Amino acid sequence: MRVWNAVGPKGLCLLLALCATLPVAAQMSKEDQAIYDQMVKSVGMDPAAVAQAQGSVDSSRRWTEAKDGVVYYHIVGAYKGAPNVIGGSDWIGRADVTDRVEIDLAWKLDEAMLVGTPHFKNFKSVVAKVRNGEPKCKAPVLKGEFEYFELMGIKQGLSGTLEMQVQTKFPAASVTQFCTGASVVVPASVKQEPEQLIIISPVAFGMAGRDPKVRVSADKKSLITSSAGWTWTYTPSVK
Repeated sequence: MRVWNAVGPKGLCLLLALCATLPVAAQMSKEDQAIYDQMVKSVGMDPAAVAQAQGSVDSSRRWTEAKDGVVYYHIVGAYKGAPNVIGGSDWIGRADVTDRVEIDLAWKLDEAMLVGTPHFKNFKSVVAKVRNGEPKCKAPVLKGEFEYFELMGIKQGLSGTLEMQVQTKFPAASVTQFCTGASVVVPASVKQEPEQLIIISPVAFGMAGRDPKVRVSADKKSLITSSAGWTWTYTPSVK
């Protein structure tokens, strides 16, 4: 709004004309480019900012004008953290855990809606350094495999998100009462709960740096965000 107010009616008309000719400006000679830049400056605009804005528009068109308005995503979720690996609410045992999931889906961009049936692949959790919540206490012993994140299904969520049905599998475990007391076996258990996944629009490629929570990969093909131990990498494509 500040830019429009500063430009005024005549400047606004000129600015609109400049924006309309931006694709042509990219092919100008050095002399014509200098004249063009001076015209942009005369209405209070930064030529570099105008060029960047046009680049954002051109980048966005690739996605917004995709066939049937559908964008195809390959999504990789990678986890690294130290969650509780003991089932039940009465016991806590930590471990260094990594996990991974891959998702492929089609997304109606303008409606923020899932199209068709998504496909996904789970990977085994890797568990190391199982320990008691108190460093001086005896570490619990897991009697089986711990699965931190096992994706069971995906459906449309609220407000343009995906709802993932996730389960965590806790193996039976031997734990020590009162730090150094007798051992108790905690039975195996399974916890199931829904989790929401936000689908990042590929239009964000043209707004790199504006959202500190979203970054662009080095090869410029993916959008990356991290939260709560998870790093989610979204690689969109069109047909």
